[in-house]
Parts: sequence; structure tokens; C-alpha cells
Amino acid sequence: MLKKTLEWTIPLALAGIMTGCATYRPPAQIQSAVATVNRHTPEYVTEANKALREVGHPDAERLTGVGLRLQTAVDALDQWANGANREADQ
Repeated sequence: MLKKTLEWTIPLALAGIMTGCATYRPPAQIQSAVATVNRHTPEYVTEANKALREVGHPDAERLTGVGLRLQTAVDALDQWANGANREADQ
């Protein structure tokens, strides 16, 4: 009986937790800060990548990739923080 109860309780609890995480929105100040960072990140990444190429940095290719992944991550965070990510709603 206890085993059967745990077999049902644990998945239901995890489903509830995941639903809560998917619908949670951060406070307005966090949303605003993330949006500000996201607005400026593309410019910073572009300038940093340009500088890496111009000086012939030995790790330019790797660092350029890091900058582009950072830009993608910040954009995804901004979409989540500001409700633009509709995957969570599905």
C-alpha cells in the first residue's frame, strides 16, 4: 500500500513543481534588468568579436562562439522573464 502511494505521489508532486516553475514570472525589476541586458548584449558581443578578429587573438574562434552562446542565453532568459516564451504555456 505504501509503495503504491509513493508510486503515485512522487510523480504527481514533480508534475506540480514543474507546472509551478513553468508559470512563475520574476518580479518587475528583474524583468526590466534582464530586458536591459538583452537589449545591449548583441552590441557588446559584436564589438568584442570584432576586436578579437582585429587583434588576431589566438582564441578568437572559441571566444567568438562563447559570446554568441551568451547572446542566445540572455535572449532566452529575456523571453522567459518577460513572458514571450510560449513553450511554457503549452
